Amino acid sequence: MFINSHTKLLGIIGMPLSHSLSPMMHNQALQNLKLDYAYIPLEFEEYNLSKAIDAIKVFNIRGVNVTIPYKEAVIPYLDELTDSAYNCKAVNLIINNNGYLKGYNTDGEGFMLGIKEHDIELKDNAVFIGAGGAARSIAYELAHEVSRIDFLDLDRQRAVELADFITNKTDCDSNGYLMLEELFVDLTLKADIIINCSPVGMYPKVDISPVSCIKHLAKETVLCDLIYNPLETKLLQMGKEHGLKVINGLPMFLYQGALSFEYMTGHSAPLKIMREVVTNQIK
Repeated sequence: MFINSHTKLLGIIGMPLSHSLSPMMHNQALQNLKLDYAYIPLEFEEYNLSKAIDAIKVFNIRGVNVTIPYKEAVIPYLDELTDSAYNCKAVNLIINNNGYLKGYNTDGEGFMLGIKEHDIELKDNAVFIGAGGAARSIAYELAHEVSRIDFLDLDRQRAVELADFITNKTDCDSNGYLMLEELFVDLTLKADIIINCSPVGMYPKVDISPVSCIKHLAKETVLCDLIYNPLETKLLQMGKEHGLKVINGLPMFLYQGALSFEYMTGHSAPLKIMREVVTNQIK
């Protein structure tokens, strides 16, 4: 990569960023298309958030991805939000148009594209394990495809609040519950798709699962885990052993990144290259 005075800047803001694969993935994509951009990690403490947003304008950074813990905190500093970002109250991408900052949320759309990649036919019932920001973004998109969504979370109030949001914003019926094994069994007996949005099973704690048993699930049930490191979590291992179709978090990560890439550069993302970079790095 040759950087000069004309090179346009892109990046990711968050804390910490040492684990992020986004810089490697995006820079390889930029090199593949021979685009004069550089994508850099921008890590800072939360008390410097307003200065960081100013820096995006000062240095004319074309676009930045946003990750934990700033997806909600950046919103007051932005000039405009897409409908998805506004409704989900979370931003994972900021585009800078000559100092005018617009916030996007590509997580939900990225998840849906990943589902379509695997030829999943969405029908009636979805169950979420975890009711945090990722669950909110995905559920908002998924609610337009299914008739019912149930949320299970260790914080029952958070699950209830997310369910109320989905019920009020969409035509999808939704309820929230405390994360208990017996409730998980009851709610998933007829589930079409189960989505783990919790961090349970993520590297380095790869030997644990958010639930202890899935033998009650119908063979047609699709089991998803938003975790992509490891590529096969304990939960997905259990699913494969039970004969279920399983999907890890890699498709969502790739597609939300590809959508971000296109918004930032105006070019179609080289998805194959991006997939190879991430997969090789995890392996």
